[in-house]
Amino acid sequence: MALRWLKSLWRNDCGTALLEGAIVLPVFLLLVGGVYEFGYFFYQQQLLESGVRDASRYLAVTADPNSVTSQTGAMNLAVYGLINGSANPRVSGWSPADIAITVTALDNSSGLYCSGCPLKVITVSTRVADSSLGFLGLLGLKTPIISVSHQERWVGGSAPGRS
Repeated sequence: MALRWLKSLWRNDCGTALLEGAIVLPVFLLLVGGVYEFGYFFYQQQLLESGVRDASRYLAVTADPNSVTSQTGAMNLAVYGLINGSANPRVSGWSPADIAITVTALDNSSGLYCSGCPLKVITVSTRVADSSLGFLGLLGLKTPIISVSHQERWVGGSAPGRS
């Protein structure tokens, strides 16, 4: 009797879709959440790259890329998108203090480039911890660090609003 009942239970297909859905749904949600988290991570990385590139291009056309005023304006431009810095940051948790600016003078005494005029290379870089690791944080992953850098050659001139 019990054996016949087990055989009929084994052959019965009522509720199999519900059981299969209960097994597949957590895996599917984990996959969708992971894709969303990685997409948002790359979006933030792109925002950081755009800000650093804007800052280095701004410094490339200033009269003096070593001046504190120009570098402060470049840091504000990178983080806020405005030279005066009166907006929300492009990436949450990013501040001008996270930006490093170096101006390197290259030896051009041979006159190989630009008939011996001084050459300067401006490097703007930043490192920011991505604090948005919500869904994947459930897996115990460490907070990733986004590190970006951009270089421009100084061409001189006067950026808008600067002398």
